[in-house]
Amino acid sequence: MVKKSKKKITTTVKLEQKILLQSFNLVTLLKILNKGMNFIKKIGIANLLMLALCTCIILLAEYLFLSGEKLHGLFIGLWAPTLLGIIIYIKLIKHERK
Repeated sequence: MVKKSKKKITTTVKLEQKILLQSFNLVTLLKILNKGMNFIKKIGIANLLMLALCTCIILLAEYLFLSGEKLHGLFIGLWAPTLLGIIIYIKLIKHERK
């Protein structure tokens, strides 16, 4: 009888630990999502979209380059820094007007 009660207590403790760990993971996930939302608000949706576009361009250029189409990969790979340069230039002009 004593062994069964110890086993039940051990099982209950393990179950409580799992529940605590799951709730901790949920709280941690919510904190990360909150930080992500603050990051998006701080940067702005337009800038985030441009950053995502540049990332896609770089990935496409790498794919083309590694698949054997080196000239196409290099050509498309130059779009990302050009786009980022244009964005920075527009921001500088906007900042000078203020």
